[in-house]
Amino acid sequence: MAKLTPKQELFVQGIIAGLSQRQAYRKAYPSAKSWQDNVVDNRASELLKNGEVLVRYRELLKQFSNMSLWSREQAFNEYEWLKNKAKQAIENEGVKQANANAFLAAVDGMNNMAFKELELEDKKLVREIELLQAKLDAIKGSKPDTSLMEALLDAVEGDDK
Repeated sequence: MAKLTPKQELFVQGIIAGLSQRQAYRKAYPSAKSWQDNVVDNRASELLKNGEVLVRYRELLKQFSNMSLWSREQAFNEYEWLKNKAKQAIENEGVKQANANAFLAAVDGMNNMAFKELELEDKKLVREIELLQAKLDAIKGSKPDTSLMEALLDAVEGDDK
């Protein structure tokens, strides 16, 4: 586990809990509440690039991902059980409304779970395209701040390695 200051740990915990970098920074560093958004964004981006902070972020993200995978696996197993019970009841008793509904609901739930990962990958690709577009715009003359997007992409890509 990376050694962080209490404020750094609070910042990372905030991001893992779903806060934006800006919100997490302001929560961890109350004096930043009156700062301009772009200043907070830059500080948050720099903080997330800090080696120890990034290591801790990845540790927690991996831990959270493992818990999510377990929950997904458990949920999928429950859908599988329901589907099999409904199928067995249909085979033994014939098609009845309740059994048919249970079977279809289980299959639908399993399909939703299977395709959720594809949606997440699509969202990641969209973010990468947005980052590339921002970089192209910067090369052409307009200079948007891409540091937050880069830090987020680096963090996400770090987990893929």
